Amino acid sequence: MKKILLYITTACFLIACNQEGKNQSDTDSAGLNPPVIIDTSAKAGHDSIAVTSDTALLDLSRIILTALKQQDTTRLNQYVSPEFRLRFSPYAFIDTSSKAFTPYELMAAFSKSTIFEWGSYDGSGEPIKMNIRQYFNKFVYNKDYLSAPKRSVNTFLGSGNSLNNLKEVYPTDHFTEFYFPGFDAKYDGMDWQTIRLVFRQANEKTYLIAIVHDQWTI
Repeated sequence: MKKILLYITTACFLIACNQEGKNQSDTDSAGLNPPVIIDTSAKAGHDSIAVTSDTALLDLSRIILTALKQQDTTRLNQYVSPEFRLRFSPYAFIDTSSKAFTPYELMAAFSKSTIFEWGSYDGSGEPIKMNIRQYFNKFVYNKDYLSAPKRSVNTFLGSGNSLNNLKEVYPTDHFTEFYFPGFDAKYDGMDWQTIRLVFRQANEKTYLIAIVHDQWTI
């Protein structure tokens, strides 16, 4: 008799557990307690956090230089803010009225052959009139800056007789510099070339706000 009662008790317990599991399953399928899904393939965007360390800023600069080298506006626009725009300066002196683009305007410029005025040639004072691809080839990625022998964060490496007002125009922002000290020994370093990328931290994100080319000028 005791064995029979034990069997009955065990059977009742198992039936109750199965019913509870069924009810729980019904609740989940009804959406009351939906399962948690972790997408391990998803990657955080570049601007999910602000880039604050020197090393991280140089790493970000290399990503941007790669986009500049390839004239890849899709990748470049990931780092451009519609609010701050992206300003281009052909020389160290930054004219705050010089050409600046929103991401949409940058994409549109590359899809056309529109001629823009980018500033003035140092020395002659003649206006620099080019389409954006011509300007990139002359005043943005005119050297292979990814392989530049000297790099810095918030420190100027190249300097000439052109006024450098970057810190006056962007006093609270950060910049990186990729610098070639020269290419031909006969010029004794007067053929140096450099590119500066200016970044702004806002809303816990890092934006590229200016690309400043610099070189020795007469």
